[in-house]
Amino acid sequence: MNFSAIEHIPYDNYCYPLNTSDLVINIKTGKDISKVFLIEGDPFTGGIMGGNWKWTGTRTQIVEKTELQRHFWWSIIIKPEFKRVKYYFEIHGNKDTSSNNENVYYYLEGGFYSKDEFNAIKGMQPFFFFPWMNPADINTTPDWPNETVWYQIFPERFCNGNPKINSSKVIPWAKPDQKVENNQDFGGDLQGIINKLDYLKDLGIGGLYLNPINYARSKHKYDTIDYLKIDPFFGDESKMKELCDEAHKRNIKIMLDGVFNHSGWEFFAWQDVLKNGEKSKYAHWFMVNDYSFTKEITKKNEDGMLIPSRFPSIKRKGYAQKNKYYAFAFADFMPKLNTNNPEVIKYLLYVCETWVKQYDIDALRLDVANEISHKFCKELQTKMRELKSDFYIVGEIWHNSLPWLRGDEFDSVMNYPLTQGIKSFWEQNELSVVDLEYSINRCYTMYMKQTNKVLFNLMDSHDTARLVTECGSREKALQQFAFMFGMNGSACIYYGTECLLEGGHDPDCRRCMPWNELEAGKYDEIIAFFKKIIELRLTYSAMRNGKLQFVKHKGFPRLVHIRKIAKTSDSIEIKRDTGEILDLYFNCGDSPFEVNLGSSQIVLQRGYNFPNLKINGLIIAKE
Repeated sequence: MNFSAIEHIPYDNYCYPLNTSDLVINIKTGKDISKVFLIEGDPFTGGIMGGNWKWTGTRTQIVEKTELQRHFWWSIIIKPEFKRVKYYFEIHGNKDTSSNNENVYYYLEGGFYSKDEFNAIKGMQPFFFFPWMNPADINTTPDWPNETVWYQIFPERFCNGNPKINSSKVIPWAKPDQKVENNQDFGGDLQGIINKLDYLKDLGIGGLYLNPINYARSKHKYDTIDYLKIDPFFGDESKMKELCDEAHKRNIKIMLDGVFNHSGWEFFAWQDVLKNGEKSKYAHWFMVNDYSFTKEITKKNEDGMLIPSRFPSIKRKGYAQKNKYYAFAFADFMPKLNTNNPEVIKYLLYVCETWVKQYDIDALRLDVANEISHKFCKELQTKMRELKSDFYIVGEIWHNSLPWLRGDEFDSVMNYPLTQGIKSFWEQNELSVVDLEYSINRCYTMYMKQTNKVLFNLMDSHDTARLVTECGSREKALQQFAFMFGMNGSACIYYGTECLLEGGHDPDCRRCMPWNELEAGKYDEIIAFFKKIIELRLTYSAMRNGKLQFVKHKGFPRLVHIRKIAKTSDSIEIKRDTGEILDLYFNCGDSPFEVNLGSSQIVLQRGYNFPNLKINGLIIAKE
C-alpha cells in the first residue's frame, strides 16, 4: 500500500459542511486502493470521555470515486445527528496474491495502523474530528450565478454610443480583421452598452462583467486615478446608474472590476507620496522601499499631477525593478496598494459600498486578487453581504485558490485551470480523453461543492488570446465553448465571442466589436449557435450543475463523450439522481464516429450526418 499517496485533513475541501445538516468527507488515495470505508459517529456516545468502553462508530463503504492523474478521490456525505463527528478510515489495498494478505489498514489522524496495531491502541485514540457544524462557518455561495451566463465587456472597444464625449484622439471604429494597439482610442462608452442591452438580452445574457470604468489614463483603465469617478470618456456617474437600472429592468446583473491591488500614478494618495516622500500621510498606503526616487519627480502635467519626464513610458525608468517600491508586475505606473493597512482597507470598503449604494451593482471581480491581503478580502465579504445578502465576489486567480475559497472571502475565482485543461486537450493531439478527464476532475476536487456551483468559467478574456485565434479553427473553438457550457459553475463569454471575433494576445484580444458586419447578417449562423447553447444551459440544470460522467469508447481515444445527470440536491436525502440526462459528444479524433443515440433527442449538433459525427463535430442530446 502506497501510504504516501493517501491524504486527508479534517477541514477545507477534505471535510466541510455542505449546509447545516450534511457533512462532506473526502479522502485521496493512490490507485492501489480497491475499497475505502468510513467509520464515524458522535464523539460523546456513551459518555463525555468514553469511560472504559471502546468507541466503534458506524461503518459505511464510500462508493463515489473520482479518478485523477495519480490518485483516486473518494467522497461521501453524512448527516451527523448532533452536528459533530469523530471518524477514521478503513482502507483496502489490492490483494497481495503472493501471500494472500488482506492488505487492510486503518487511517487515523495519528497515522496508519494494521488491525493488530489498531486494536492495541491504549488511552485516547487519535481519530479525526469535525468538532461542530457552526452555521456561521459554512461556505454559503449565492444561488443566482449558477443560473447566469455572463458577457464580459471591454468598454472602450464595445460600442460608441455617444460621440459627443469622444476624446480628440478617437479614430474610426476598426474592422474585425484589424489588429489594435493599447494606445488607440475608438470611443466605446457606457451609452454604447446601454444601446445594446436588448441585443444582449436576446442573446440570453444574464450578467455583464465590465472591465474597469473608473477614471484612469490608460485605455484599459487598470491604472485608477479616481475610484469614485466614472472615466469621462465613458460617461459619468448618472450614466452608470442608468446602465445598472436598464440592465436590471432586463434581469441582467452587473459585475464591476475592482482594481484594489494597485492604483494609478495619478491617484491622489500616490501623488501625495511623490510630493512629500516618507513624510506623506499616505506613505503607508503603498509599499515603498526607498523614497529617494521621489526627488526625481518634479514635472507636472496639464492637470497639475506630478509625472516623470517621459510619462507615459514610465516603465522605462524601472523604479519597480530597482526595488524602489512594489508595483503590479514591474509596471511603475501602477504602484501597489498596501491592503494590510487599516486606512487602505477602510477607504476601499467605502469605495465598494459607494458602488453598491450609488449604482446597485450585484457583484465584484477583484483584479490580481491573489496579491491582496486576506484581511481585506475577509472584511470585503462581510461588508458586501451586509449590503446585499446574495452579493457575488470573484477573484482573478489563475491557480489553485482554496485559501480564498473557504467561505469567508470569495465566492468564486476565474476558473483558468478549467480553461487550460480544455485548451490543452484540444491543442495537443497526443492527449487522450483520459487526460482531459483527469484535468477536469482535478478542477472539481480542488474546492467545495458550493464553490464548484459558482466557479467563473471562461475560455478567453482581455488577458488571453481569443480562443478561435489560438486554436486556429472555428469548429474546434465551437467545440470548446460547447464543452465549457456543459461544465458546472457560472459561464462567461468575452464580447465578440458570439461572432468568433479573432485576436492575438493583449492588446490584440481587445479588438472592436464588429457591429456593422453583425447587423448586416455576417455572423447570423454563429450567433444562432451561441443563442442555442446559452438556451440549453439555462433550460437544463444538468448543463450547469449536473453529475459529470466521462463515457469511454474503445478505439476512439479522442472522442469526448460526457454525460450530465441533473440533480436537485447534493444532500444524502436524495437517494438517486433526478431529472434530465444530457449526452455531449465531441469528435476530436482523426476519423468519423458512429453515434448510437438510441431514443435520445438531439438538441444541438454541428457536423452530424446520421449516423456519423464528423471530425470536429459535436452533438448534445437529451435522453
